[in-house]
Amino acid sequence: MPYTLRLLISNKLYHSLLLLFIIYMVGIVSVLLGYADALMKLTPFNLIFASALILYNAVRIDRVYVLWFLVVGIAGFLVEWLGIETGLIFGNYFYGNGLGWKLLDVPLIIGVNWAVLVFASSAITNGFRWPVWLKSAFGAALMVSYDIFLEPVAVRFDFWTWENGLIPMQNYLAWWIIAFIMLLGVNSFVRNKTNQLAVPVLITQSIFFIVVILKESLVVFN
Repeated sequence: MPYTLRLLISNKLYHSLLLLFIIYMVGIVSVLLGYADALMKLTPFNLIFASALILYNAVRIDRVYVLWFLVVGIAGFLVEWLGIETGLIFGNYFYGNGLGWKLLDVPLIIGVNWAVLVFASSAITNGFRWPVWLKSAFGAALMVSYDIFLEPVAVRFDFWTWENGLIPMQNYLAWWIIAFIMLLGVNSFVRNKTNQLAVPVLITQSIFFIVVILKESLVVFN
């Protein structure tokens, strides 16, 4: 058996990268061929897939890691629930049907997505010799950058809808503050956050969003 093939089979990072490349290449080609609406119905499954890959490539998952993953996921879900109930956190918005099953009018996958984004952002800064607050601030900025490309795609495909169709700057500020607080906790208490798949997942998803934005002629900033 060729060495490269053996490496792919035996190394979880390599076959995770291969799976990631195949899934998102199929997605990009589908969007370019005009099948974006059909493809986006699979978004909840895609988020579960990306989440599984991130957890699969995490190094030394222990009880503290699992505990904080659950804390961030539940906190993210509750923040979103408060957000749609009050309009005071992100602005006035509500969830559509594009993200699957809901609880309290919030898609269940949202909490998972918060946890994955926080842990992926934390993994990116894990090797930086920076104080915790600076790592957390930078990681939060990465998450806001991600959200900038996500927002127009989310609105177009009925993930969520903003009042008057306008995405308020309050949304991005709230994303940064909430992400910063969550990252402070993770960076302070989770020992080993190393994850070599964090950068590929965030970059691949961002590229996919950009392709959709260009193909669908979406507006990034209102």
